[in-house]
Amino acid sequence: MESIFVKFAQYPSIETERLLLRPVILDDAEAMFEYASDRENTRYTFPTNQSLEETKNNISQFYLASPLGRWGIELKSTGQFIGTIDLHKIDPVLKKAAIGYIINKKYWNQGLTTEANRAVIELAFEKIGMNKLTALHDKDNPASGKVMEKSGMRFSHEEPYARMDNKEPGRIITRVHYVLTKEDYFTNK
Repeated sequence: MESIFVKFAQYPSIETERLLLRPVILDDAEAMFEYASDRENTRYTFPTNQSLEETKNNISQFYLASPLGRWGIELKSTGQFIGTIDLHKIDPVLKKAAIGYIINKKYWNQGLTTEANRAVIELAFEKIGMNKLTALHDKDNPASGKVMEKSGMRFSHEEPYARMDNKEPGRIITRVHYVLTKEDYFTNK
């Protein structure tokens, strides 16, 4: 039986109406640094990048070293690199994974993240044969939850006292979890 990693390797790029999801390369560092160095943009995701060199190191460590299930988000109309979307915590036995994404705030509220998320969900269930996808967001970032809902994911539960906020001292994060199973995906397609 073909492994899910071999299947992922067959889809380095995904095309949607407005987007090209494609491998992240070192040449994307400046465009990534634009949003990765912006505190508002990274508030609920990863540590804010302090230098272009840090962004290059992150691209090398996360995207070049382990590219399967990870895509850069590029606007087809301009070729502009505007974010990333990843399947991580991939479990090849249970065929489940988590989705994570970030997009440059210049492109918020245009439906682009939802479009990218839907494309990855479709690939995961229809081509890769995944059983379940999960996603989570900080309760104080409901916009990310809206992307999950618009992509067909369902609210699962809240996780109070999930972890300490590494950007706001003393703040305890409540995480909101979403899920989509293959049964729900194909039933509601």
